[in-house]
Amino acid sequence: MRIWLEQHGCLGGVQAGPRYPSFMLTKEVTRLRDKDVRQRRRAVRKLFEDGDPSALPHFLPFLEDDDEWFVKRALLAIERWYNGNDPRIAESLASSEINERRLLAARIAPRLVSPGQILRGLCEDNDAKIRLAAWSNLIRCDLLAAREGLKNEDRAVRRLSASELIDSGKFSEEDVQTIASDSSSAVRRALIKRLGDNKGGDLYPDLPENLLEEVDGSVEDASREISVSPSSALNTPWIRDFLRSAVPEVVTILTAGFRGSSWLENSDIVDSALEIVSDPLLERILRRGKGINVEAACMKGIMDEKRSDATRSRLVLDRIGRSPSPDFISSLNSVNAPNGSELAIAISALMIETARSDGGK
Repeated sequence: MRIWLEQHGCLGGVQAGPRYPSFMLTKEVTRLRDKDVRQRRRAVRKLFEDGDPSALPHFLPFLEDDDEWFVKRALLAIERWYNGNDPRIAESLASSEINERRLLAARIAPRLVSPGQILRGLCEDNDAKIRLAAWSNLIRCDLLAAREGLKNEDRAVRRLSASELIDSGKFSEEDVQTIASDSSSAVRRALIKRLGDNKGGDLYPDLPENLLEEVDGSVEDASREISVSPSSALNTPWIRDFLRSAVPEVVTILTAGFRGSSWLENSDIVDSALEIVSDPLLERILRRGKGINVEAACMKGIMDEKRSDATRSRLVLDRIGRSPSPDFISSLNSVNAPNGSELAIAISALMIETARSDGGK
């Protein structure tokens, strides 16, 4: 394992964690090399349970493992514990041919002292989701990049750039004119919201007279807005109206917008979404995926006693087969679920299934 780490330039540069006694770390790391796959998996779970960032280097060799289960855990360890001290880890992910790894690179790059080079490279990625994630973090690291984004051929990038620039308040009259003349209504709407808040067409007398008439949009527009900038979309009145809908066709279209965005990565956005969305929409947008972000959002929905028991139960049952973490399973013990209720039955089913799955590994 040490040879692999040295060859990939990833030995050192990872923060130490005082929470984990060294002899315990050594014990679990040794089990990572056990011939029995069940022992290796238990060691992985134990290391995640104890949460020591200094375990990260020992997960990196799993990026080359034939077992996808271990590969996923390696990526999760990087997402959770990478602190940016060793830029070679982010650089290796950014140069990968695998989309999931380049997307992770875009997400962790801001932890670097100088993330610009990696993010700018990923801004040219062939995958739209990676491209948008890179632009989003580049703009957050350097607001001036938003002006570059306004000239990008990708409408989603222009929309993101316009929203970030307008929300920052650090825009010029030239920026306003650029946004107002954009060919996409989704881009122009970032400016419309600002003008509406200020009731201020007089602030920019040279803007098109009909600009403020574009305030509302279709459910497809709402879905696109969510995919580009969920924080902005959740604060837009006409989009919030759609989010409260339980109509199946509306829910399906909006679900695509959420799944195409990074809304789960920001706890404030998650809280805002959970306050607004209908029960059917909440069930749909949390149905897929694994990891701590999805689990955290699911747990908030499960704990929300304003939600119907049916919805809370479905959020629990949807975790079956998705390898829920020990923390998630433990948190279910705090859920107020009367004996014999639909929710209590769902929690029991998940715990039984998880115990059975762990016993077979």
